[in-house]
Amino acid sequence: MADNSYSIYLKCGKSVNELVMRLGNRQYEEINVIISNADKTKKMPQTNPFLVQDFIKKSINRHQSIDNMRHTRQGKIQFSTKDPICAVQLLSLTKFMDTEVSTDVIWENISARFLITDIPTTTPLEELANEIQDKNDCLVVELRRFVKLNSNNVISPVLITILGTTVPESIKLWFIRQRTQPFVDRPRQCNKCFVFTHGTRTCDKTNICFCCGGDHTGPCQQPPKCVNCSGSHNAKSRSCPVYIQEQKILELKSHNHITIGEARRIFQQKTAKYAESVKTLPAVPNIEE
Repeated sequence: MADNSYSIYLKCGKSVNELVMRLGNRQYEEINVIISNADKTKKMPQTNPFLVQDFIKKSINRHQSIDNMRHTRQGKIQFSTKDPICAVQLLSLTKFMDTEVSTDVIWENISARFLITDIPTTTPLEELANEIQDKNDCLVVELRRFVKLNSNNVISPVLITILGTTVPESIKLWFIRQRTQPFVDRPRQCNKCFVFTHGTRTCDKTNICFCCGGDHTGPCQQPPKCVNCSGSHNAKSRSCPVYIQEQKILELKSHNHITIGEARRIFQQKTAKYAESVKTLPAVPNIEE
């Protein structure tokens, strides 16, 4: 790990394969390996499952540990396994049948994040990572220091990502037992069209007014109207039902160590089931006095 005293980010120097191999004695539910076309402009071809199975059997000697395989909506192939060795063998693939590929693991499924506060900003992140690993049963994957630009604060919170999905209630630092705090991302919102499903960099829409949703420039003279829920507030309002829903989805993601896509799907299924159950409730008769 390379670092300097005032850096705000540090990533573990171990390879993905080495980190996955170290999962053996840590808590996790499953390891999901993603196979992508090396040509980012192309998707993985849909191939006869029998031929895929034949290729995997010849390429992965721990293939019996594969629990599931599926094609994702993003045009990738996802393999699920509980076996770190099988996962590493999948991650080591450079060619999938006739296609050059790149591989990665879904980190949300095998890692956990938490905050610790009051860390001196002069403490190098590498020193902090070593202290955490020496005094606690943790393998640090990433550290991120939360400091504002040009801030004079001498202490700051640090976001810690560790291998395995068990979040310790507390960790020991410099003889001090410090309680950890859960971390949930804030909803990401596009600054061009103000929806919550993508970021600004990937938005292909034109800029609109966050207050009324119109495409005018300059100060808005219209009454506020949210582009997400059509309510009488601007699109950045934290009281917006869509914003509150996104918060709940991110909480679901954090607490269950799943991707944002999985969390969104589970949340929508729960909402649909609740709506259906309300529909089937028997009507309550009016009782007149």
